[in-house]
Amino acid sequence: MLEKIKTEIPGLYILKPKVFSDSRGLFVKIFHNCFFDDLGLRTDFVEEYFSTSAKGVVRGLHFQTPPYQHVKCIICLKGAIFDVVVDLRKNSPTFGKHLTINLKADEPKILYIPEGLAHGFMSLEDDTIFLNKTTTVFDAECDAGIHWNSCGIEWPDIPIILSEKDKNMVSFNNFDSPFK
Repeated sequence: MLEKIKTEIPGLYILKPKVFSDSRGLFVKIFHNCFFDDLGLRTDFVEEYFSTSAKGVVRGLHFQTPPYQHVKCIICLKGAIFDVVVDLRKNSPTFGKHLTINLKADEPKILYIPEGLAHGFMSLEDDTIFLNKTTTVFDAECDAGIHWNSCGIEWPDIPIILSEKDKNMVSFNNFDSPFK
């Protein structure tokens, strides 16, 4: 029921769920313990939340530091996002590299993000809904990020809306990663 697609970043996968469609709309199962288990993916998610964003909102690039680092599963439920992950694991062959992908509600894909990667996205449409599932709960002391525009990412050319927190994140070049 889920197709697991490897990316160039170790442990980062695109999951394509089976989509059932008829005149009523879509039916998409985005999580099932057995499916994840069969694919060798973690199933111990403990927190789930969603955000709504106007077109141009950038959220990220966020992560949690040890001991509250986590695996994330994300999906766009409404609208579209330009999604970004950056490898922060010092011993990874892709340390400092990033992957971008457009996620659209009408073409469901799940991004499975391992520990040690920063994540962010830009909303490409008004009223976009983004769902995030994590293997640890939010911890304010471990909440961290790097500056959204410090990793050579080519963001879409639309006016950007940022929080003060995200405007003031440390650049990637000045970040001392705690991830091995």
